[in-house]
Amino acid sequence: LGPSAGPGALTGVEAGAGDSHRGGRSVMLLRFADGTRLVYKPRPLAAHRHFNSLVEWFGSLPGAPDLRVLRVLDRGDYGWAEFVAERPCASGAETRQFYRRQGALLALLHALDGTDLHHENLIACGPHPVLVDVETLFHPALGPARSADPAARALHDSVHRVGLLPQLLVGDTTALDMSAIGGGRAASSPIETADWAETGTDRMRLVRRAGRFTESANRPRLGAETADPSAYTDALCDGFRAGYTAIHDHRDELLAPDGPLRRFAGDEVRVVPRPTWTYTTLLDESTHPDLMRDAAERHRVLSLLRTPLLGVPALSGVEDEEIAELWCGDVPVFATRPGSGRLWSGTGRTVTGSAPEGPAPDAVAPTGLARVEAKVRAMDTVDRQDQERIIRTAMVSTSPEPPHRPGPGGRTPSAATAPEPEQLLSAARSVGDQLVSLAYRHEGRTNWIGLELLGERYWRLTPMAADLAGGYTGPALFLAQLAALTGVSRYAEAAREALAPVPGLLDALHGRADELGALGSGAYAGLGGIAYALTEVGTLLGDREVLDLAGPAVRLSCAANAAEDGYGVRGGAAGGLVSLLAVYR
Repeated sequence: LGPSAGPGALTGVEAGAGDSHRGGRSVMLLRFADGTRLVYKPRPLAAHRHFNSLVEWFGSLPGAPDLRVLRVLDRGDYGWAEFVAERPCASGAETRQFYRRQGALLALLHALDGTDLHHENLIACGPHPVLVDVETLFHPALGPARSADPAARALHDSVHRVGLLPQLLVGDTTALDMSAIGGGRAASSPIETADWAETGTDRMRLVRRAGRFTESANRPRLGAETADPSAYTDALCDGFRAGYTAIHDHRDELLAPDGPLRRFAGDEVRVVPRPTWTYTTLLDESTHPDLMRDAAERHRVLSLLRTPLLGVPALSGVEDEEIAELWCGDVPVFATRPGSGRLWSGTGRTVTGSAPEGPAPDAVAPTGLARVEAKVRAMDTVDRQDQERIIRTAMVSTSPEPPHRPGPGGRTPSAATAPEPEQLLSAARSVGDQLVSLAYRHEGRTNWIGLELLGERYWRLTPMAADLAGGYTGPALFLAQLAALTGVSRYAEAAREALAPVPGLLDALHGRADELGALGSGAYAGLGGIAYALTEVGTLLGDREVLDLAGPAVRLSCAANAAEDGYGVRGGAAGGLVSLLAVYR
């Protein structure tokens, strides 16, 4: 891995380059007398070795961009990896090559069910995005894969799951992009954690404050300027298209019994049943002095993993092992093999529980290798275009520029005569047809993937919620209006299916009256707009079931109006009052 003459004496070892697992083991960085650096990894590197072979095969395919990989030395239970230093691009053309290669890498990781590609897992080395960790390939499906919302299922199964595209860590007041493409800036964490102030003095005390993320090396530089990823969306999509097409065109070779995919069958890969920050937060909080006095008190805090407060893990039955590893001071880790259904913890014990897909008791869940093989067989042009659309939508959120800019010379004067109604209706039908074609449908429910605005500052790619401005009640209202004007049944059907989750939503909100003030009664981002949409859709379609939902929505809107602080139209009391007057009329 180093120079043939040898790197000289070992001059330094930097421990803790990552979370600790399996009894305090962590990645270490070694430094030698001649300046050479080397990475020690306390886990098997067979999957990384086989990934390198797969990348070599991928790079030999016509049209596929060549990708650089880490050289590794697999020693069974541990291994060594080449250290790759960040290096700027020499030209704008090299920066475009970087993003084209990143798009191809995204296509490859999407095909392999890879995930967790955050900003610390990628190094920008000139025109090459170098992946430094591949331990989460062949990853089982997480919670959204079992959701009744078809848009949530589609987004989970898409390229978005890889983690390369913008992914927000959301706090109470701020959010931070943690992805490999948009993250990496030096910034404060949106989440406050336990820390010590004035350490080493008699004034030392426990405080809560935001940690600090240092700048990562995941984004390419041209000189001193860091690239704006949104400016290279076309290059990213071009690389994705080339990589996806290469895999599709040569999938028989990839899926062959002696092909590069089957080599992963016996390799150890990591399974992440819930976000790692959940574990690190519990470790911080459970070492508060008040909890360290009594083992039962500390155990009660760690047992929050068994409650909905910290989310439901992707795999059931892991909580005992999670708590046992946290007691040891480790971040819990779970592993499996792509060719096996067995799951084991960092202590080596087998974990028993239901499979991630939640099959019937007598069903056998597919292995990670079988899931990837099925995905590769299903790849086609329609799916590729769908994935590209998700990429382009996600990349909007990385742009520092406003989404709409005025053109030069102001607006062109409108025609003196208004368009004929038939022209307007034709345009509306084309919009409706596009809405229907972009919808995700499953078992009587329809939804869309959209952009959600958080705190007027951050955009997040997500399944549409229920609000009128950015949620599924908006398209439902448009489609119902279009159905009433045209008599086309598919518009009416899509509108009804879009509103399918509303009864369950209203029932849930009736049991959580204390949260209604935060939701608000506003016309566009609150319950008032939902009540208005239900009334309009029910009237337009002559649908008594939809119209009957307006009553509960109105009562909830009134309760929210009484409890909210805002007075605006979009999400406040003024919008709620306007909505209720419209419902009354």
